[in-house]
Amino acid sequence: MNNMTTDLTKYDRLSEMEHLLKRPDTTMGSIKPMEQEMWLYNKENNSMEIREITMNPGILKIFDEAIVNCRDHYIRQMEKKGKENIKQVTLIEVEIKENGEISIMNDGNGIDIEKHPKEKDIWIPESVFFQLRSGTNFNDDEEKITGGKNGYGAKLVYVWSKYGIIETVDHVRKLKYIQRVKDNMSKIETPKITKYGKNPYTKLTFMPDYERFGIELTKDMIEVLRKRVIDLCAVIDKSVKVRIKIGENEWETLMCKTFQQYCELYVKENIIYEKPSERWEYGVGKSKMDKFSQISFVNGINTFKGGKHVDAWINQFNTKMIKYIESKKKIKVSGTIIKDQIILILRSDIINPSFNSQTKDCLNTPQKEFGSTFEISDKFIEKCATKLGIMERCCEMIEIKEKKIISKSDGNKSTNVRGIKKYEPANWSGTKRSHECELILCEGDSAKSAVSSGLSEQDRNKYGVYALKGKLENSRGKSDLNIYLNDEIKDIIKILGLEYKKKYLTMEDVKKYLNYGKVMIITDQDLDGSHIKGLCINLFHYNWYELTKIPGFLCFMNTPLLKATLGKRTYSFYNENEYKIWKNTTNNSDKYHIKYYKGLGTSVASEFKEYFREKKIVEFRHIGKSSDEIIEMAFDKTKINERKKWLENYERDLVLDTSLKMVSYDDFINKELIHFSKYDCERSIPNMMDGLKISNRKILYSAFLKNLTNEIKVAQFSGYVAEKTAYHHGEDSISKAIIGMAQNYVGSNNINLLYPSGQFGTRNQNGKDHASPRYIFTKLCVITRKIFREEDDAILEYLYDDGEKIEPHYYVPIIPMILVNGSSGIGTGFSTKIPCYNVVDIINYLINKLDDKENKDVIFKPYYNNFKGTVEEIGEKKYELKIPIEINKNRVVITELPLSMPIDKFKEHLEGLMDDKNSVLKSFKNGCSDEEGIKFTLEFKEIPEDIYKYLKMNETISTNNLHMFNHLDKLTKYENIKDIIDDYYEVRFEYYTKRKEYLIQYLEKVCRTMRNRANFIEKTINGQIDLREKNDDEIKVMLEKQKFDKEDESFDYLLNMKMRSVSKENNKKIRQDYKNKENELEMIKKMSEKEMWKKELNELLSLISS
Repeated sequence: MNNMTTDLTKYDRLSEMEHLLKRPDTTMGSIKPMEQEMWLYNKENNSMEIREITMNPGILKIFDEAIVNCRDHYIRQMEKKGKENIKQVTLIEVEIKENGEISIMNDGNGIDIEKHPKEKDIWIPESVFFQLRSGTNFNDDEEKITGGKNGYGAKLVYVWSKYGIIETVDHVRKLKYIQRVKDNMSKIETPKITKYGKNPYTKLTFMPDYERFGIELTKDMIEVLRKRVIDLCAVIDKSVKVRIKIGENEWETLMCKTFQQYCELYVKENIIYEKPSERWEYGVGKSKMDKFSQISFVNGINTFKGGKHVDAWINQFNTKMIKYIESKKKIKVSGTIIKDQIILILRSDIINPSFNSQTKDCLNTPQKEFGSTFEISDKFIEKCATKLGIMERCCEMIEIKEKKIISKSDGNKSTNVRGIKKYEPANWSGTKRSHECELILCEGDSAKSAVSSGLSEQDRNKYGVYALKGKLENSRGKSDLNIYLNDEIKDIIKILGLEYKKKYLTMEDVKKYLNYGKVMIITDQDLDGSHIKGLCINLFHYNWYELTKIPGFLCFMNTPLLKATLGKRTYSFYNENEYKIWKNTTNNSDKYHIKYYKGLGTSVASEFKEYFREKKIVEFRHIGKSSDEIIEMAFDKTKINERKKWLENYERDLVLDTSLKMVSYDDFINKELIHFSKYDCERSIPNMMDGLKISNRKILYSAFLKNLTNEIKVAQFSGYVAEKTAYHHGEDSISKAIIGMAQNYVGSNNINLLYPSGQFGTRNQNGKDHASPRYIFTKLCVITRKIFREEDDAILEYLYDDGEKIEPHYYVPIIPMILVNGSSGIGTGFSTKIPCYNVVDIINYLINKLDDKENKDVIFKPYYNNFKGTVEEIGEKKYELKIPIEINKNRVVITELPLSMPIDKFKEHLEGLMDDKNSVLKSFKNGCSDEEGIKFTLEFKEIPEDIYKYLKMNETISTNNLHMFNHLDKLTKYENIKDIIDDYYEVRFEYYTKRKEYLIQYLEKVCRTMRNRANFIEKTINGQIDLREKNDDEIKVMLEKQKFDKEDESFDYLLNMKMRSVSKENNKKIRQDYKNKENELEMIKKMSEKEMWKKELNELLSLISS
């Protein structure tokens, strides 16, 4: 080892200057000549064009540093505008001589001609231009939108030059400073300082070291530098004149005075320009290369590789454009398709930017640290979509792509259709007898099993069966790709052998191309079944329109709705009307056993065999333009107003006659589908009389039926509701509705009808933070029966399901609950949004009305219990929630939030504000509690100008969408709150009349019964009545002679009394009860409806006030 020698000369140490020259990559990037495509200026056409040239990025880099230095100086002077001894930059001159020497001059304040305060032997201009890592850009606490940062900048100009000169004038000290450097800034001469009284300026002159760069100053390089001067002209204010002189040519003043003009150099036609703020402006044109290209600037620096500013702009542009196109064309597009259609020219000013390297060709600053924001306007997006053809091109590209995908999904006539789940093919499908086949579309696996069980061996030759998972997707208005990517639709296409957009005009076409000659729909006999039929019709009408015009191609099998059985005799009925007619015309109809068959699964195999033998098939018929219009009205999402008018004319008793062999599409939609649409609205839109939707009404009915005065688990109660009211939409939905009826946090119910025992939700998440239905309990609130009076139960109109009594059509509470608790929802063609109001105001209004007093001065404003803010009217049918905010210097205390703003969401908003580097919000403290309510304490650096907007404290309430069902089942839009109360008042008053009539009849019957029983007991005791050794006829004759009244045509109510009740004590008790009931009867007879209602309103008012 001692014999080995080491070459110690390999260890070397370079000065910083030598390192810059030897390893230029870190500060300069490449310094080698290269062939590259670049945007260059074409003077003849006054436009930018892409040309392939040989250029040296190193020469461009040092030129760029000098150019950016001019722009930075302009910015610094503008920031000092108005101060003493400040001269603005108004002129920039660039001269490129034939020998390759370059000089760049700007007027305005020169460099301070003084010795450096820290380096006493060096003048400040020398430090700025010739000393590495020196300058004015090292204060990171100062927010700057200049290009310089690391202290290299202009020094690199001289490091990479054979020689250079710095010339600057200090007009304050009236001095002129000239200093020369040589040999890549290795030799710095002594500055020459002279007296000078003219205007200030700064001029950089340099001879690039072309030998090191390996290239002469070619025409191509001159054009690259000219283009960079034009860039400068675009990113600096139009008040600055920019001139250029090349070789022996005259000085040329560049006319590109605005960034918009600069954008137009790249795209002559249809440049879409916008300047949302002083720090952001951009232009977008159509890409000529079908790929994205960008020209971008950060603080005057040409970031030709883009960076975070370009990414931020593209992300926002794509998001908004996708949303715009989807809203207009109902298609989903990718950001890539959009991006590749544009050329972006972008100028931005970023606070203290950071780049990928000293080459500064790519911005690295995260978006949240930009120091400013921009918002691409909707108008800009619309112009880009239409004028640039982006939307049209997206549609074309999507269509091309979709056609390729769809063509793969096409079916064809074949006996070998395999791999489709839940499909049993007909044996003849795809053969020459395929036109005799019918494809049965049924609802679900159980229905498929039921249908299949009814098929004989012969039937299986003709009938194929496919089980739908539920409801077919409404394909109308959707893109072809979305339609064909739906699994069920794709299966139907394969099964039938359909082709994309192919027209099947006649039955001959069906025979020739399809695997089946008909499509038969078999669904449950309920409203959802009607909807499925409609969706099947819609699928074919929208995608294979001609098939819906072929008579009988679409049909449905009519299965019994109910059967009446007595012994071996059975009658089948296919709708309620048939059954009602039979019931009313058959003497012993009450002795028949009635069984409902709403679900296909109710029928057994033998019954399905019977259905296929009887073949109660109803064919659909297209009867012209009206059929097309009615189908479009029902399923086109844009036909909202037409559907509203359709439903406004709803008649409950208008039903489809399914005994016919064929029905028009018009009749099916107007007489069958309309009942589903009405029901869909009832599920979502309340009734004016009780303020309840169907699910709420079922819950309340069940609670009354169970006399729910003791607590029960919500999950358990949900099952009870579903059982007792024939609810078919899942117990989860019922649980949510029960929880909603029990919630009492601010902004939920003004009067919760159910009691919340446990965690039913709070303002933290506006009710969504409730516990599982398995862990919380509920019962009826005491107040509920004071509003929904038990005395009214007997006079309500109850509904029936499968012959079983369920909830009433609507309740008749003694106050309009629709206004107390409000409501919102979306149904078929309709939506509603009804605010809450003060129950005391409503009760007083009703009492005034009952007293025949005018309510002219009564003003109803939305009202929410325990809301600490106020509600102010700000326009017709529009109100604003005013949130109280306490401001003390820079401290803000918030004790209330908008009702739509949950506490958790507000906290997220505050945290988001604090994440912003430039936020004026310093900190916040959450002091919310059950006892104190809402309390946030915020500390600000300074109070924002519009603190309500800053904190998202604005909320408005509109009363322009007061849709609800009236008592006649008509969907009605009410104009104002008084109209609702007045309409409610008329109906509720009628029900007081009905109640009074009912109670009089009821009490008269009770009194009669008591009187007869008392007389019967008395006569039995004293021996006037002796039933011993008498037959039924003798007893009947005896009781008739003694003037006893019959009940239900018999004396059973007397004869069935227990022997123990025939006593003097019981007789005395019955006589007293009879007297009490007589007094009650007389009181009711004397009491007017108005008095009755006022009495109950005052009872309610006392309970509320207690």
